[in-house]
Amino acid sequence: MKSVYKIPQKIKCLTDERKRKSIPLFNIVMPVLLFLMLQYESFHTIFSAPESMSKRLKNCISGRIPKVDAVRDLLSRINPDEIRSIHEEMIDIIKRNRIFRNGTISGYVVAGFDGAELFSSTKKSCPNCLTRKKLTGETEYFHRSVVCMTIGKSPHVILGQEMLKPRDLSGFEMEGCPYKLRVVRYHEQWEENGKETERFMWLVTTLEAADYRVLWEMMHRRWDIEENGFHQLKTYYHAKHCYCHDAVETISNLIIIGFNVRELYLYRRSRSFVGSGISRKSINRIFCDELLTEKVKQILYGKGG
Repeated sequence: MKSVYKIPQKIKCLTDERKRKSIPLFNIVMPVLLFLMLQYESFHTIFSAPESMSKRLKNCISGRIPKVDAVRDLLSRINPDEIRSIHEEMIDIIKRNRIFRNGTISGYVVAGFDGAELFSSTKKSCPNCLTRKKLTGETEYFHRSVVCMTIGKSPHVILGQEMLKPRDLSGFEMEGCPYKLRVVRYHEQWEENGKETERFMWLVTTLEAADYRVLWEMMHRRWDIEENGFHQLKTYYHAKHCYCHDAVETISNLIIIGFNVRELYLYRRSRSFVGSGISRKSINRIFCDELLTEKVKQILYGKGG
């Protein structure tokens, strides 16, 4: 996080628009990122915590521990584009370091797109909320995100995400594609509940020379984004929890940065994880336990914050 992607150093350079700055921005954003990465389910669990959490916070923060209100106030003032830039710079470093030099499926680097609803409410709303009518006639407010993630071989890296915003769409056009397109028609047959089942699928691609079996695998491995992306984000990273309604996009980008850091650490830096039989959940417990005794603030603040 620090030596390769320079994330603590970049967090220190975020714009702080608060009038009162009794607690440095770094002392709030850095622990938020760390504990989102460690999959804590709410800010109250972190910053309004029993003695065990206080020890963990003191091991990663130099100075005063912020209160929940101060955390939410700062996050709601941060420009989400600045957090997105940290993520984009991280992806640029991944490309330069040739993390996917061997591809993710048969030598190709393949990515999938998918959308997911984060959370909804009939009481709380913000200017960026999407809206819909329930059967009762009540207005429901919700947020939805579209994510692009590598599929196939690990590590699974989220390349980008975009929050859907409330707009009136009109005159939408798709300009002519400059590449030659190839259409492959698949006929799939399988047995389900003792009966033969079949379906036809069409794939449009610009890969003229790729084997049709490779294209078929790419098409089916698209579900990696659901199994290894959204399942992880919703179940373990609590993406469906509303940490702070006024900072949805900022927090979402911080969660994605934390997700990528863990994936890259487990599959690129830690040589013993693959094939060890240890689950990501067990690794998370180890990290949380070590933070009770290991002081990481010397690492974070030295040349960082």
